[in-house]
Amino acid sequence: MQYQLIENQNQLNSFVEKIKNKPILAIDTEFMRRRTLYPEVALIQVFDGEHLALIDPLAELSLFDFWQILKDPNVLKVLHSPSEDIEVFQKYAGFVPAPLFDTQFALQLLGEGNCMGFALMVNKLLDVEIDKSESRTNWLQRPLTEKQLDYAAADTYYLLPCFEQIIEKINHAGFFDIVINESCLVANKRAFSLPDSEIYKDIKNAWQLKPHELVVLKELAAWRKNKAIRKNLALNFVLKEHNLVEIAKRAPSSLNSLRQIPGVESMEINRSGIEILKCIDRAKAIDPENFPAQLKRLIDFVNYKKVAKEVRQKITKVAKEHDIPEDVMASKKQINQLLSWNWKLTPAQRENHIKPDLLSSWRYKYVKDVLSEWDT
Repeated sequence: MQYQLIENQNQLNSFVEKIKNKPILAIDTEFMRRRTLYPEVALIQVFDGEHLALIDPLAELSLFDFWQILKDPNVLKVLHSPSEDIEVFQKYAGFVPAPLFDTQFALQLLGEGNCMGFALMVNKLLDVEIDKSESRTNWLQRPLTEKQLDYAAADTYYLLPCFEQIIEKINHAGFFDIVINESCLVANKRAFSLPDSEIYKDIKNAWQLKPHELVVLKELAAWRKNKAIRKNLALNFVLKEHNLVEIAKRAPSSLNSLRQIPGVESMEINRSGIEILKCIDRAKAIDPENFPAQLKRLIDFVNYKKVAKEVRQKITKVAKEHDIPEDVMASKKQINQLLSWNWKLTPAQRENHIKPDLLSSWRYKYVKDVLSEWDT
């Protein structure tokens, strides 16, 4: 396996010239996500079947010409389980490579493996054992070791021959457009951000709180998200999620009382205590008639289990008719997403929410007739 580590502009320009007319590129990224909200990109691997390069984004490089290739609609970009890679490109490059072919999803669509890891795919399709010992290594260190570079190169070196086997089956089944569309869906969902006013609803155990407690949680959740973005800190490094709920229950009025809440750490109070108290003060100034309504879980709705089962049965019938695995057509989470959209959101709130998977993407074409009553 031969590869090139690109650390200067001349090397990158030469590599771009070699790959710019190639119809298929295998791509991967290495990144770190320690305390940050956004992934820190550390390496970009690219293989066209002949030239394999590891691009160092920490070097002083202009990636403009390389980005144009990743944007080219005539170049198919192949990745394996690219959800986090998509986020890397969204944050680092400002776009998502397209069209994008996810080999993990393609295997799932073919019924050959549910969320199959890269090493298992390579072993199953190529009968090759690859070393995954560097998966938790520090990719931001410089210089990278030879073992790290070999590991990173293998991710695209073996990805391309796996793709060549998979694409033959995908084309035979007529599923190519589905695979491409699924990656678009993942990218859209990664890019979507709930409005500040709605974030509190996704906090675990928020359903346990009363309206006068929810109004505090609403302020805290929006503040935490915005501080995380501003500081590029993982949400739980701003304030742990379970502490949001405990603080909302008690609504402390001083730093001393905040310190008495079980689970709240001194570091959290030292960094953000004053801001937390300001959130509580803002919540206390809100008129009770404007408090959020108590949240309902899906299980709290009458006939939830019965309705979910009926929806599942309709989708299963469609999936079998088109030889698509049932769990690919709709997971339990996706069915719950559909029910929540209809039962929990007002028409005005739906304007600010991403549509359920079953009412968008490739799935809608298959299920729109049997789920017409849910298409609101």
